[in-house]
Amino acid sequence: MLTIPLERADQPTPGPAELGRLAVVGPTFFSYTQAIAGEFRARGFEVAEFDEKHSNRNIAKIMYRLGLGFNPLSPQPRHLSEMADRIIAGGFSDVFLVGVEVISRAFVAKLTAAGLRVHLYMWDGRANKGRFQQYLDLLSSAATFDVRDAEELGMAYVPLFAEELFDTGRNDAGDEFDIGFCGTVHSARVGAIAHLLSADWAKRLRLGLMLYYHSPLLFLMKSVAQPAALRLLPRVSGKSFPKAEVARLFASSRYVLDIPHPGQTGLTARTFEALLSGTRLLTFNAAAAHHLPASIRSRVTIVDRIDDIAAIDFAATDTLPPLNEEDRYFLSLRRFVDQLLEGMKLPTHARANPA
Repeated sequence: MLTIPLERADQPTPGPAELGRLAVVGPTFFSYTQAIAGEFRARGFEVAEFDEKHSNRNIAKIMYRLGLGFNPLSPQPRHLSEMADRIIAGGFSDVFLVGVEVISRAFVAKLTAAGLRVHLYMWDGRANKGRFQQYLDLLSSAATFDVRDAEELGMAYVPLFAEELFDTGRNDAGDEFDIGFCGTVHSARVGAIAHLLSADWAKRLRLGLMLYYHSPLLFLMKSVAQPAALRLLPRVSGKSFPKAEVARLFASSRYVLDIPHPGQTGLTARTFEALLSGTRLLTFNAAAAHHLPASIRSRVTIVDRIDDIAAIDFAATDTLPPLNEEDRYFLSLRRFVDQLLEGMKLPTHARANPA
């Protein structure tokens, strides 16, 4: 299902001559932010990137997770104020907040008071990172990957994407793994992956696992409350995996496993990366098939619990045909930015697939 972002009716609509420069603000330690900024540049926009956080050290991440980012001693409010000053002084006309976690209403209000248009895209649901609800009314456009948030908050629904390097093509005869998985082992994933490693029925499967946690020491501390984490500890990396390695893992796996946050209805980036790589998706997201084109749905298997995988006959999986051009476009970063440009009311000539 493709939907077009909705602009806020009370905001002015810029024409091409008013475009100016675009400031992209987000968590720069996620490569998705850089990929989106790069696609805007490829369309001819002048783009500058800004990190929403004052620091990405582990101690700072712990502080934010504990909700201490805006206590009187935190440097974050000053960081946001100074960043707003730099953006205003930099001659930007539009500010794009992407996947943000710690942006404040005061920051957005300072930008809009200076005449800048501020746009938002969230790849987390409000149950996980809901601070953006404080300033929705100030935005020129707002979009989310989460269907429920879009419906309940009046935001546009824009599915996520996969980058072009995942579109490598694949050969079923060369499968190295039955199941591939790459992701941060947050609490919802620990039990599922640990069970996959220990279940009797899974011992016959070839598993390709790329497990990440920003601090192995903190992950060890997690195991005090969640003993299953100890099974994963030897496999957990404190460094994120290069996207090219992730793409190779997916292209050499019969299925890619997707475990979203509990209660999350949005299609994860892993959904798009797995499907664009030409493989099949195993997902705990019960809504996944409803929000994909009909031509892709047969590649998706939905499971309620990890033991449901035991019923799959991996040896009997059929060879998949290549994706058609429409499906590749739907899964791509090009489609994603096209939808953002539509909602942000930026020039139609910058779109990869203009209407």
